[in-house]
Amino acid sequence: MTADWYNFEHNFLDVVARKICNSVRGVNRVVQDITSKPPSTIEWE
Repeated sequence: MTADWYNFEHNFLDVVARKICNSVRGVNRVVQDITSKPPSTIEWE
């Protein structure tokens, strides 16, 4: 099963990425995968 990507506002993505990078040691980049094909596959188990 695949899922389509959600179009977040750029300001929201900027705030979230900055919080993650400033709060989590060793993280210096946050990316959003906007593909609707694998590896964006949702697994059901």
